[in-house]
Amino acid sequence: MKKKIIFFDGDGTIWYPKATKRTQKPHWIYNDIITRDNYLEHLELTPKVQETLEVFSNKGIYLVVISANPESEEVALKEMKEKLEYFGIEKLFYTSRVSAGDDPEGKSSIILEILEELNLKKEDALMVGDSYYYDYLAAKNIGIDALFIENTVSTMPEVVPFDLQSIEEVSDLLKIIE
Repeated sequence: MKKKIIFFDGDGTIWYPKATKRTQKPHWIYNDIITRDNYLEHLELTPKVQETLEVFSNKGIYLVVISANPESEEVALKEMKEKLEYFGIEKLFYTSRVSAGDDPEGKSSIILEILEELNLKKEDALMVGDSYYYDYLAAKNIGIDALFIENTVSTMPEVVPFDLQSIEEVSDLLKIIE
């Protein structure tokens, strides 16, 4: 698979809570009384994600992180910037964007905007995320290839599509993307 741009979800894909990894929906960490005021200290990058991002960045592939967030765009972008800086990966991304936390289609319009901005085609793009509706389906519904990060906490349709494409970790992309 050859791609020029890869879109990534944030929570559960690039980073997740140290305590629960992908065994609980990751946003609990922002609401828990013990972790909400210092949530960065309770997050960690997912396995081999930094090395994987560096490989793709060095190949000249655009990397974009898009995260759904219930906060205002201003607050959500500030939090995103803090996470990227905390993990020292901000320079690997072309841009980071946020979508409304209550809009499963929010990432779709952002993907299309960035493709237009870079004069790229839909077939040049890939979306990777741990949410079936907010990541995988948001991309597939607009004709973008997508990979679902396998987990047991994402809300899934009653009948899982036979053609669902999934990976266990972001690092699996190294075997898939040229």
